[in-house]
Amino acid sequence: MKAVGSPDNWSLARIGGNLLLNAVLLPLYALFFALCVFIAFSPLFPARTARENFRTRLGFKPALRVMATAATLFHYILLLIEDFIFWPLGLITIRDNVAARESVTGASLTAQQKKVALTVLSAHFGNIEITAQCLNSLLVAQVNPKQKLLALAKPGRWEWITRLLEWYRNLRGIEVLQTNRKDLPRAMLQALKSGRALALLVDQKPASAGFFIDFFGAQSAFPEGGVDICARMKSEFVFVTSRRLWPGFYTFEGQHLATNAGNDLNSAIILTSYARWLEAVIRISPWQWSWDYRKWSRKPAGGVQV
Repeated sequence: MKAVGSPDNWSLARIGGNLLLNAVLLPLYALFFALCVFIAFSPLFPARTARENFRTRLGFKPALRVMATAATLFHYILLLIEDFIFWPLGLITIRDNVAARESVTGASLTAQQKKVALTVLSAHFGNIEITAQCLNSLLVAQVNPKQKLLALAKPGRWEWITRLLEWYRNLRGIEVLQTNRKDLPRAMLQALKSGRALALLVDQKPASAGFFIDFFGAQSAFPEGGVDICARMKSEFVFVTSRRLWPGFYTFEGQHLATNAGNDLNSAIILTSYARWLEAVIRISPWQWSWDYRKWSRKPAGGVQV
């Protein structure tokens, strides 16, 4: 069997084990989903925010808003089950998406030919650990061993959680660069110059400023600082994520943002293209994104809008 994390690691043995484990876990799934439905009706902050976002951004009716909120909360439970049960047992399965794989590897090869870096934009959609592991396997094993992924990560509220996550990600071969470093811009430049693939999660709003883009019908801020640094370095950009088909079974989604002849990319073009791509991916399976997050709470104040 191909290594866990590869974008084409599926096999009859792994799929069989995956289905068997899901069958065993069905009673637990039912219990947790019932709990999520109960919470979805409540006035608690995450549920209330998710219901409001489903109403205003997707136009869901009351009953559908509650069920979509429950599905979003259940998605978080599935992430824990996948990361701490499916992955240790080697039962995370990635269905090969030929178009996505070829688009990402093509961008990587283009970056090598141009002697520039590869920048990866991703989101809190699907399973970000699987996305990183899959992409790392794809780049290192099939393109260039030097192009190992370095992912920017926001530290947790408590240091012990940050250290635990970093230890866990290292076990899965995922190297992170904490965003609270005072020398973050310099560290990013060093990584880009050394040929590393740099991954940025840019779907959540920045604490201040940001670039406002129409996202699901309303203006929302996207962080542009890291994207701007990578654009100035003439990086090749790819958009990637993973999308769950059922627990522990994913498909890899990816797209190369190619430049037109003679035209350079800037952060505005990149983020606008990314927002359109991400919106299309989310619409396929809305509950795999963080709808309980106040993405639209900040309004543009005379800034650039798209």
